[in-house]
Amino acid sequence: MAAPNQDFNSFDRARFFVRYFNPALASLRQAQVQLHIPFVAAKRALRADAVGYFVADAFDASFFAPADAAAPTPAVLALGEALFKEPVLSGKAGRSCASCHVPSRAYTDGLKVNSSLLADAGLERNTPTLLNAALQPDQFYDSRVHYLEDQVHAVVSNKAEMGGQLSEAPALLRKKGTYAKLFAKAFANDKQPLTEHNIRRAVATYVRSLVRLNSRFDQYLRGDTTVVKPQEILGFNLFMGKAQCGTCHYMPLFSGTVPPLYDKTESEVLGVPATADTLHPKLDGDQGKFLLYGVAHQKHAFKTPTVRNAALTAPYMHNGVYQTLEQVMDFYNKGGGAGMGLDVPTQTLAEDQLNLTQTEQQAIIAFIKSLSDAREVAY
Repeated sequence: MAAPNQDFNSFDRARFFVRYFNPALASLRQAQVQLHIPFVAAKRALRADAVGYFVADAFDASFFAPADAAAPTPAVLALGEALFKEPVLSGKAGRSCASCHVPSRAYTDGLKVNSSLLADAGLERNTPTLLNAALQPDQFYDSRVHYLEDQVHAVVSNKAEMGGQLSEAPALLRKKGTYAKLFAKAFANDKQPLTEHNIRRAVATYVRSLVRLNSRFDQYLRGDTTVVKPQEILGFNLFMGKAQCGTCHYMPLFSGTVPPLYDKTESEVLGVPATADTLHPKLDGDQGKFLLYGVAHQKHAFKTPTVRNAALTAPYMHNGVYQTLEQVMDFYNKGGGAGMGLDVPTQTLAEDQLNLTQTEQQAIIAFIKSLSDAREVAY
């Protein structure tokens, strides 16, 4: 499919997907329907009957949910959203999920790290976006839990984050007249709807509804070639080629969730510095996934996040060290921490410089901005 004299770097991947790959998938699906060949019944991350990887409903969030996850009915989603904004879950701390995951900030907070409930301290890590968190098999920067339901419990009970006790939350919520009715409507088949278990299920189901796969670049790959600019197409080709971003941020989710099964999420050691000082860099002290299991090669390893909506979620990295995408690109262009001269023996990012020009770096940033979902940009 490549034009004569094209090499790895010059290959137009965007054109290939629009003109050949996506139409081929659509034709295969059409042939399957016409021949009455049934779609695979087993639940998969990518829906078996999806027209392609870039349609808005290509992925099934329930694949990443536990067997007892609540169905995303309007009543459950309304309850989950209310609980997401409810400070009672934190007891007397006055903090809700929305205090750090602000909807108008693409479910981040715009801070390097948010303030801790403990005296004179900040939280250990930057607040990640919840957009598309449903489409990953592990949660938290160190991947310490699998399900959003478990993440809800961990965050609420963390003394530094929300400082609450879910076991006490039902009694507190009953004192607010509206919640008894909301729980009864959401979990009508339960003898006792207002429970700790259902609190976790409702909030997790709401977060699972925050799937955003309708950016301008998605629309482009569906065939609307008028919605992106040549610079953004160049940026995509660089992202997937010379810049090597796509070797960790796998398309179409552009995260560390690994295709084709999407049943695991990769972590990487990047050598992220403690400050943005490139002249005197110092390795950040957070040892990441190593703190969970003590595995040597996981020292300073963190889950690879999505770059979808990244233009809306600054600052960046697990410690919020970089305020701009330009700084992030400079870090990668230098070869990460090891490329900057830091001692990072377990670094998984290649330490060789990418030799990206300023024009190329700006093109990649333009592409990343094209991955912002239309609903989030509208805020």
